[in-house]
Amino acid sequence: MAGKASEPKSDPIDAAWHEIDALVDQITELSKSELPANEFYRELLDRAVSGLAAVGGAVWEERRAGQLDLQYQINLAQTGLDPNHHEWPNHRQVVQSVLQTGEARLLPPRSGSVAEGQSVNTTDLLLILCPWRVGDGSAGVVEVFQRPGASPAAQRGYLRFLTLICELLADFQRNRQLRKVGERVAQWKRFEQFAEQVHGGLDLRATAYQIANEGRRLVGCDRLSVLTYRHGKCRLLAISGVDTFNSRANVVRQLERLAAAVVAVDEPLWHDERPQEMPAEIEEQLKAYLDESHVRALAVIPLKASAQQRYPRGSPQLGAVVVEQFQRGLSEEMRAGVEAVRNHGALAMRNALELRSLPLWRTLRALERARWFVRARQLPKTLMALLAAVAALIALTVVPADFEVEARGELQPLERRDVFAPNDGVVSDLRAVDAKPVEAEEVLAVLRRPELELEFQRIWGELQTTRKQQAAVEAERLQNPRQTSEELRRYHQLTAEEEELKTRVRGLEEQYKIVRQQQSKLEVRSPIEGQVLTWDLEKLLEARPVQRGQILMTVARLEGPWILELQVPDDRIAYVMAAQEEFGPELAVSFVLATDPGVTYRGRIEKVGVRTEIAESDESIVPVSVSIDRDEIPELVPGATVVARIDCGRRSIGYVWLHDVWETLWRWVVF
Repeated sequence: MAGKASEPKSDPIDAAWHEIDALVDQITELSKSELPANEFYRELLDRAVSGLAAVGGAVWEERRAGQLDLQYQINLAQTGLDPNHHEWPNHRQVVQSVLQTGEARLLPPRSGSVAEGQSVNTTDLLLILCPWRVGDGSAGVVEVFQRPGASPAAQRGYLRFLTLICELLADFQRNRQLRKVGERVAQWKRFEQFAEQVHGGLDLRATAYQIANEGRRLVGCDRLSVLTYRHGKCRLLAISGVDTFNSRANVVRQLERLAAAVVAVDEPLWHDERPQEMPAEIEEQLKAYLDESHVRALAVIPLKASAQQRYPRGSPQLGAVVVEQFQRGLSEEMRAGVEAVRNHGALAMRNALELRSLPLWRTLRALERARWFVRARQLPKTLMALLAAVAALIALTVVPADFEVEARGELQPLERRDVFAPNDGVVSDLRAVDAKPVEAEEVLAVLRRPELELEFQRIWGELQTTRKQQAAVEAERLQNPRQTSEELRRYHQLTAEEEELKTRVRGLEEQYKIVRQQQSKLEVRSPIEGQVLTWDLEKLLEARPVQRGQILMTVARLEGPWILELQVPDDRIAYVMAAQEEFGPELAVSFVLATDPGVTYRGRIEKVGVRTEIAESDESIVPVSVSIDRDEIPELVPGATVVARIDCGRRSIGYVWLHDVWETLWRWVVF
């Protein structure tokens, strides 16, 4: 029986090369990433040492001209090399010579002679060194400590592998440089855009807002504020991302005091969580502002005109820029952005302040804007517009129009009374019905006071008991003989008791009358003959507690005369009173009802209130009564809403249309 065919065994050399290829692919991917240099060195050296099965390794980088610094190492102590060992300088010279020659080397264990000028390997390991360089920029050396005993072919393979690793490291450095160049280009574009924005105008406040908003994007901070400095004080002009702010807020005033202190010292203030020394006056203002704003880090940068520039307002100090962070500190990149904001911001602020220092600068700016209107091409249109404006102004002044004051109110019967609760109590008997006619003094409701009923029962019981005691004493006194001294004494005693009981009965009877009077006052009566207007009385009052003076319902005489009760705004009543002096007190009134808006009715003012009152809408009003002809209105509904217009004569159409605007502007100017 034939045996099974044996499976082909995998070649260890092929497996090793596959593993090395995989490591190279991984390092290739890492070289394209955006890892920090230290992390890339760690990943690269870990894979190089693992791929070569070496003891350890190191990555050197040229930080300064001709000086190498150790950036990352693996198992350096196991090689016998130590930065504190006396052989360490010699080893650095070996690495330095590899970088200078630009050639990879293999140094056997314990090889080389210092006297003969050869590279010396003082370790018991095979040193594999390969340089890398990226143009005239960064450069360095990758070093691997390999176990001795490998064949020359294997050693050359080690060297080729490490050379490939160094080429990938150089690719990583080139990619970093390209990214840095791209970042610098983007940064310069942001600088250029910032400069264009802040130098685009000469208005001080607009320039400050451009510095604040564009500067915040350039610096990358949470908030940037701009302040101007004058006469030893700072004033906040703009805050990034905020259109308006309360200049009287405590946090704003604390910021202004802090900025003024920093500008006076003429030194930037950089504050983060680390303690630092600063003048006492700045430290005090800084602590006060931090307590109010709760920022984590901030920088206050004075804005100062350069020595070559003319100083506006006679002082080189222009203001300050405040950079704030709420969650993190201030990075080095932010400091570079702040420097650009300071330079361009100071120049833009100087130009804006210099314009403001010119005499009549506001007039000059207005004239500059008006030049467009007087150009030859636009002059005919400008003249036509001026003529139209003059004609409109004359029409507004000359053409008359009816001047009316609008007011709102209600339609009500003239004779109307509110019914008040005569005392505290609970409504026990509601006799009034919605829309029911009632007579004068008719009982509309009866109140009940439990404490008054208890008092009545107590007094009534005591009165009956006392009367019975009086009758018993009187009967005993009449039947008692008066022969002996003892009987005579008993007679006088009974007489005194009878008088005492009579006095007590009279007192209880007086109390009884008072309680009865109080009970009679619990009856709610109609003050006039008419009709109950209050709706849904049962739901409103049945078994409900009420207080003395509370309005329970309203009774009105619907068959009598009716009036309008208008509420004229107090800022309009002056027109009405002036018209009364000119045309008489009974001014004509036209009105429409909400129940019948298609018909206009007429009336005349009957009475104007003598003082201002506060309406339910919290508006100040003056009550005005208007008499009407009830026969003109087919359906009279108490409380119907009315929109009325009071005829105050004729005025120019401009006054009729624009008197509200004129009064508003006048109040602004005067007050």
